[in-house]
Amino acid sequence: MASDPRFAQATEETVATYDRAAKNYAKRNAASQPFWRSRMDLFVELLEAAPEAARWDALPFPEPDSELDDFLAAIPVLDAGCGSGRDARALAARILPVLAVDLSQGMLDEAAVWTARRLPAGAIRYALMDLRRLELPDACCRGVWCSASLLHLPRPVAPRAVAELARVSRPGAPLVVFLKLAGDGPEQRYIDYEHDNLPGARRFFAYYTPDEARALVEAAGYIVRDVSTSAEPPPPDAPGWVAVVATRP
Repeated sequence: MASDPRFAQATEETVATYDRAAKNYAKRNAASQPFWRSRMDLFVELLEAAPEAARWDALPFPEPDSELDDFLAAIPVLDAGCGSGRDARALAARILPVLAVDLSQGMLDEAAVWTARRLPAGAIRYALMDLRRLELPDACCRGVWCSASLLHLPRPVAPRAVAELARVSRPGAPLVVFLKLAGDGPEQRYIDYEHDNLPGARRFFAYYTPDEARALVEAAGYIVRDVSTSAEPPPPDAPGWVAVVATRP
């Protein structure tokens, strides 16, 4: 698929919007929906069934202020595109170490506001990273949770990011990806950020059918376990969601 010059800076413009809107976004998305919670339940089940699960459970938890290399020694779950940290906190509550990365410094700053320095369960380390070129070693993560992140990449670029997610995953590691569901409109477009008084702020979205979402994940070598669409009715003018659950061979 050829790149569309209209979207050459799509991700960068979206990040700039999130830097400005982080506080508003965090408040609006503080609670997850049942569709997200059901996918997270399945994700954790797959983590527990992974071949290395017993060894992972025996690893010590890192300290909150650990250097990245020390945190990676715990073989964390990667929250790829963590935003304001809602899902990272939910994963940590499952007694998991979570490396939560995002390209928006504003979102990471807001995530730090919402996250206790010492959690009652699990551990989280936030880091500024680009999904298109993760600054991580191969096979360093026990699973990848990627919620509403790849949809901000132009469609020709998304396969590169999924390949990065596969590269940093251990064999048998689960992956969950949430994408916007394609409808009657364009498969890629900008949308003004309508939730706050931010003149000129807009976000880029790419939309996928369930078959396209499956193909995106399979092209990176994953084995797809489940493809489902959201049961919750979205706002009348908004598309729904498609979630892909997969495992790395």
